[in-house]
Amino acid sequence: MVTLTFAEPGYVEDPYWPERHQLVDLEKRSGVNRARTQANRRRALQAQLEEQGMTLEDCEALRVVAARPFHTDAQGRIVIPAEKMLACLVNACDIAPAKLRVSNLRTALTVSDFVTDRTKPDGVWERFVKVTLGTGAKASHQKGLRRNEYLRNFTAVGTIRVEPDMVEPKAVLALLAFAGRAVGVGASRKMGWGRFAVDGTVEVR
Repeated sequence: MVTLTFAEPGYVEDPYWPERHQLVDLEKRSGVNRARTQANRRRALQAQLEEQGMTLEDCEALRVVAARPFHTDAQGRIVIPAEKMLACLVNACDIAPAKLRVSNLRTALTVSDFVTDRTKPDGVWERFVKVTLGTGAKASHQKGLRRNEYLRNFTAVGTIRVEPDMVEPKAVLALLAFAGRAVGVGASRKMGWGRFAVDGTVEVR
């Protein structure tokens, strides 16, 4: 059992839900982004919705679900998904010094979700970013405003089960500590988000 401590700037997830994919596909098919007036955008969207047997109310409900900022458990607590924690370790293994690397990481470890002590975000991170096309080319000289809800100064608790014939628990904890310092978990890691420290009272069973 491992406790991770996140300080500043904190943790951002910004998950890409299936509902977000459905919404993006819906808007592409309707052509709303090509329409020049609000009235035309609404008509284009409504026509596509009718074709799919949906209403504007259905679309708004889909939009709300697609915008969920974090994963949560059955009790409503925000969690860091197991696959994100495992990806954090795999990424760390790619850049870590040789002495910290763990072979066959995905086979040797079973990682749980890490449950935080929060049920709602601590704030909203706003910034202006360069808007690009799918090719990577700049779409406009005007930057776009982006918002993400974040957690800050919190703990997350989870388990890492180790195949003892493949790796020592201490080696995994050393890699995890490196991952917290150098890689992070979640979104916007290159901007310093998602960094954590491993609690000194790790319980090994």
